[in-house]
Amino acid sequence: MNIQNKDVFFSIIVPVYNVQDYLRQCLESILCQEYHDYEIILVNDGSTDSSLEICSFYLETSEKIVLIDKENRGLSDARNRGLDKASGDYIIFTDSDDYWIGNQILKELNELIKVSNPEIIIHEESRFFSDKDVKCKFNQRFLKNKSGEFENEILQLLYYDLFVACACDKIIKKSILLENELYFPLGKKSEDIEWCGKLINHIETFSIYPKSFYIYRQGRNGSITASVNQNHIMDVYNMVKEGLKAKQLDSEILNLAIQNYWACNYVVILKDFYILSSKNRNLIWKDLVSWKYLLKKGQNIKINKVMAFYNFLPFRFLPFFLNFYRIKTTLYKKYRSLK
Repeated sequence: MNIQNKDVFFSIIVPVYNVQDYLRQCLESILCQEYHDYEIILVNDGSTDSSLEICSFYLETSEKIVLIDKENRGLSDARNRGLDKASGDYIIFTDSDDYWIGNQILKELNELIKVSNPEIIIHEESRFFSDKDVKCKFNQRFLKNKSGEFENEILQLLYYDLFVACACDKIIKKSILLENELYFPLGKKSEDIEWCGKLINHIETFSIYPKSFYIYRQGRNGSITASVNQNHIMDVYNMVKEGLKAKQLDSEILNLAIQNYWACNYVVILKDFYILSSKNRNLIWKDLVSWKYLLKKGQNIKINKVMAFYNFLPFRFLPFFLNFYRIKTTLYKKYRSLK
């Protein structure tokens, strides 16, 4: 039975910074939608290539485009500016070097919202390594319930890596973001981590969109994910530290979910530990040891893999072992992107 009759208006927020080689594909993949109740908010974050010219071209040729041109202040500020400008009922974040597959996406999202009226819709992205290598893990097949009360399913969403630290795989009711002041933190790398952690406190209902339409480009030179450095890792460390100190909620399930969420990001710090200088490693080591309690089976499928080795390794050797895994994974991604 339909919960609401009116069609949904979507605001698609696209931060833009030096993506002249990818921006047209991104925009064309959205503008081809057969559903027409949407806007694309382009936020040019001080690009120094021809990205602004491309944005201006689409502004002139499509009534769907809204353009904000501003000085460079980073991804968080760009998303926040787009959110303040948005007119939509639901917000979709799309990175400008990624793209969509399919022209029925917004139409099907509208139909899903009319039926279940979720506060958040989660979808799985496909990872793009090359034109011949685009893969989706499709873990949603393990879920028994793909819509309903968020609290009832959050542990499963976390376990199967469906609720992760990413803004682009979530479609969110704008009122949830604005009423709870869920803006992206300024001056931090990997800002999605803190933002998604706070989301858990405020979502009551969810749905899974079954198609993997979002194509997430891997290993692009100049992308944030391809250039992890000490600042990224120290920011993740500080976010985990603050997250673990946050005030407990009334719900035991949500408290456990939040702990599991930060456990997933704790593992990220362990994996990237040897990117840090010896000074920073010494600075955070005591906390990392004190957080060992986060390493337990049953929280997340990736943590389960770590536990398979941690059972046989003293903790002090775990970051060293995970560093080899990080190097291997990085090299494998580069190999896949060159095929």
